[in-house]
Amino acid sequence: MSLRRLVSLTLAAALGLGAPAVQGQDRAELTAMAERITAQSDALASLWPGYWPQQQPFILYAPDTGAVFGGAASPQGITYQPGALAGANFGFVMDFPSGVDNTIMLEVTGPDDDLSTLFHEQFHDFQDDRFVWRGEGGSEYVDLSLIDDLHAFTFGVELERRVLAEILAAPDRPTRREMARVYLALRRDRERAMAPSVVITERHREWTEGTAQYAGLQASLLVAGHPPSQIREELTDGLNEDLLSRQGDFAINMFRWRAYSTGASLAWLLDDLGVPEWRATIESGTPLDVALEQAIGLAGPDEVIAARASYDDAEISLAIAPAVEAALSTRLDRESFLALAPARLVIELSLPPSEQAAVQISFQAPAMTPLGSSSLALPDAVLVSAEYGAFGLRVEDHSVLMEVPPSRDPGLIMRRFIILLPNLSGLGTLAPGPLLEPLEVEIEGITLTIPIGAVVEMDDASVTIRVQ
Repeated sequence: MSLRRLVSLTLAAALGLGAPAVQGQDRAELTAMAERITAQSDALASLWPGYWPQQQPFILYAPDTGAVFGGAASPQGITYQPGALAGANFGFVMDFPSGVDNTIMLEVTGPDDDLSTLFHEQFHDFQDDRFVWRGEGGSEYVDLSLIDDLHAFTFGVELERRVLAEILAAPDRPTRREMARVYLALRRDRERAMAPSVVITERHREWTEGTAQYAGLQASLLVAGHPPSQIREELTDGLNEDLLSRQGDFAINMFRWRAYSTGASLAWLLDDLGVPEWRATIESGTPLDVALEQAIGLAGPDEVIAARASYDDAEISLAIAPAVEAALSTRLDRESFLALAPARLVIELSLPPSEQAAVQISFQAPAMTPLGSSSLALPDAVLVSAEYGAFGLRVEDHSVLMEVPPSRDPGLIMRRFIILLPNLSGLGTLAPGPLLEPLEVEIEGITLTIPIGAVVEMDDASVTIRVQ
């Protein structure tokens, strides 16, 4: 599993799925949510061909109440099942084993849940089947050292976000079209000073997260009964979010989280300006900004100069300065992250490529920092969990490094979890060598189920468990 996929599987936490679930007395509201989805099945099917078919199977689940089944998961109509739902171990599960292919399961967060996570994540599942990225790259990782002038880059993207917000607020299509040409010209000016790999990463994030955000917003507003025009307000709110003050890594905020609103806004513009067959163009691998440029072209130099002059350079520079300075002064690497604690528990899980989909990984963390193309640091993670067959791991309130390193066996894929510990206390039940019987280990903040045949290695500062 790539780092991109590992990060994608954590959005339940990032989107707030750790909130309290619907309580038992709210069975009627849970059912009403499912009925609203079913009532809009025709309209949902028209949002993006193939994304949410009329009988799209889905499950809405509240642990204190039960689950409701809809679409092809319950062809006789909405049905209710009380109690715990087997297999509902995460906030959402794509391809949930309901007996019907392509079922998506969502744990609702309360009666006011807008279901946007359900629609956003199902679009990612649709992307896996239909979208084809034809360019190089597409990693989550952005090496900030490749950006020669971090201040100029940050200034440029902040200016572009403001221009995009102005475009969405413009009263008519001809105005939006001309302003979009200016936006694209500003963006191309910024990109000339950037490494191609960084430009590709930016475009790929918009291509994946931006389209999912756009489809998810459209669907959730539709099901909630809001007019289609409200999507402009939602997109504008995203463009105006203060990403530079957002908790977490600079690169994650300025690439991943920025891509949600910029990508969704570009998708909205392609729709609004009536670009023919733009969805098929995007599915075939064309980035959103490239598709828009192909349709409307770029503004001329005079228009770009006039647009720049209409914004306060000093105000933007002042707003971005603290985040840029922090990013330049707090570069984190793998070694310095691991040095944050004196001991560690290392779990190495090796499996055939065909078994990747069988691994369930989720986490909730206040920050996540890519430390390379296949390494993700989670300082002070609230929760990290992983399940595969008889193996289980649950970590609470520890810093964790998740990696997809090269495997010792070329026929297998390895996933490594390094859990930082103050000491190895509590791991005394483990002994070096292969396990002759399954073992459960529980210490403060960590619950571990180790299958038979796993190999344990130990030294003064670490315990390593290899599962294959």
